[in-house]
Amino acid sequence: MMFNTLLPKRVFLFLGLLVITCGAQSQSWPQKPIKLLAPSTPGGPPDVYARALADHLTKILGQPIIVENMPAAGGMIAAQSLMRAKADGYTLMVSTAGMMTITPNANPLANYKGDDFTQICQGVEAGLVLASHPSLGAKNFNELSKWIKAQKAPPTYSSYSSGSPAHFLGYQLSEAQKTEMTHIPYKSSPQQITDMLGGVAPLGFVQIATAEPHIKAGKLIAYATTGEKRASQLPDVPSVSEVGLPQLTTTVWFGLTGPKDLPSSLVKQLTAAHQQITHFPEFNTRMTNAGMTVSQNLCGVTFASKIDEETQRWARIVKATGFVAGN
Repeated sequence: MMFNTLLPKRVFLFLGLLVITCGAQSQSWPQKPIKLLAPSTPGGPPDVYARALADHLTKILGQPIIVENMPAAGGMIAAQSLMRAKADGYTLMVSTAGMMTITPNANPLANYKGDDFTQICQGVEAGLVLASHPSLGAKNFNELSKWIKAQKAPPTYSSYSSGSPAHFLGYQLSEAQKTEMTHIPYKSSPQQITDMLGGVAPLGFVQIATAEPHIKAGKLIAYATTGEKRASQLPDVPSVSEVGLPQLTTTVWFGLTGPKDLPSSLVKQLTAAHQQITHFPEFNTRMTNAGMTVSQNLCGVTFASKIDEETQRWARIVKATGFVAGN
C-alpha cells in the first residue's frame, strides 16, 4: 500500500525535474558555435547580410556564428542542407526571395517549400531597376514602351540570373506591353552590368546597388524601380506603380531561417536578437552601403505569410513561361 501511495509522488517529482532540466537546456543555448548557411559566394549580397548578422549575433548570443557559403543551384543546396540539419539551433540559414518562392516552383529537384522551415525574420530587402544603355534612345518609360512595341523582331531584356525575379519581371513587362520579348540570362550582376554598359544587351532589370553609380554617371538610363515606393538611392526614378505597372512591384529580400520544428524558446531568442540588430546604427549603415533597406518587425507568421503569397505569385508566372531550372 505504501508503494502504491508513493508512486504518484515519485512520478510527479520525476516529471518536475524533467521540466526543470529541459528549461535549463533551452536557457543555456547556445553552448557551441552556430553555423549560418549563406546561399551565395563570398561578397555576394546574401553573404554581406549574413556576415553582418553573424557579427552582431556573435556578440548577443556569446558564441561564434560561422558563415558557410553554399552558392550552388540558386540556394537550393543550402535549403536542402538545412532540411537535413537537427532542429537544435546550431544550424541556421540566410534565406532569399528566389530560393524560397521561385525555386520550389521552377526546379523539380528542389523538393521543398517555405513551410518546410522555421521562418524567423526578414532582414533586408532591395528593389530592382529597369534600365538601359543610352543608345536605346528612350529617355523615360513612355518612350521605352513605344520603343518596345515598335521593334520588328522581339526585343531582348537581360537578368542577373535565370529563374530570378529579374527574369520573371521581364516576362511580366512583355505581358503588359502585349509584345513578345526574349530573355538573356547572365550568371551574376557584374556580368549583366558589363554587357549593359557595352550596349551588348542594352535593356534589363538589374540590382539597384549595381546600377546606381552608372545611372548617376549617365552611362545607363533608369525607367522604373520595383519597390512599393521610390528607391532612396534613386529618388528621381519613378516606381513601377507610378508608370502604370503595379503588378511588377517586388523586392529581393534576405532573411533568417531555421530548420522545421525549431523549439519555440530558441525562435523567441533569435527573433528578439534579430529585431535588436535591425536597430543598430552600424548594421543599418552597413546594409545601406550595400544598397539594401533594413526590414523591421517582419517576423514569424507575418514573414511566413509573405513567403506563401509570393510563392503563389511566382508559381503562375513560372508556369506561364514554361521555365524549368536546368533546362
